[in-house]
Amino acid sequence: MDVRLLAVSDEVEPQLLDERTVEAQGHVDLVIGCGDLPADYLDALATIYAAPLVFVRGNHDPPGRQGDYPHEAEIDGRVVKEKGLLIAGLEGSVRYSDGAHQYTERQMMGKVRALRLKLRLRHPDVLITHGPPAGVNEGSDAPHRGLVAVRRAVEWMRPRVLLHGHVHPYGREIIREARLGETRVINVVGHRLIVLSPR
Repeated sequence: MDVRLLAVSDEVEPQLLDERTVEAQGHVDLVIGCGDLPADYLDALATIYAAPLVFVRGNHDPPGRQGDYPHEAEIDGRVVKEKGLLIAGLEGSVRYSDGAHQYTERQMMGKVRALRLKLRLRHPDVLITHGPPAGVNEGSDAPHRGLVAVRRAVEWMRPRVLLHGHVHPYGREIIREARLGETRVINVVGHRLIVLSPR
């Protein structure tokens, strides 16, 4: 049975909470947040689509817990099983200021290594990040560069899909989907509906 993922990031889209849109989207099995979204928006999406929520934080998310979502919904540095899919998460972006949830290459590589140990040679179906991997779907300015450590995560863990946000179109055409090895790398800024079949 296919699993339908509603992946969201960076931009609140009120129409996603409209009953007509909910009906048009069809059944959603899991809501995935890739960062920089208010907790109440994520809560509302999970409620209206009657689906579990998993998410990571982005560089504009405040530090500290927000909202009423279940604690286990936040999966930075964790591996969870939802709807038959193995899902791993890494929050944040490349460090470019003193804000929260920003990482140097060395810091992110530490997080990647720790996550790899938790996977114990398993390959996740979905890896959720905020920023893109270096060289794939990244922006041209320093704050929106991809991290080499995230690219290494994909090369080592070989997820079927990497979902990220952080790189906004700002009215221009950007690459929304690419491949890194066998992994589909999808920029979900705004929202994307992704259908995956369980292994």
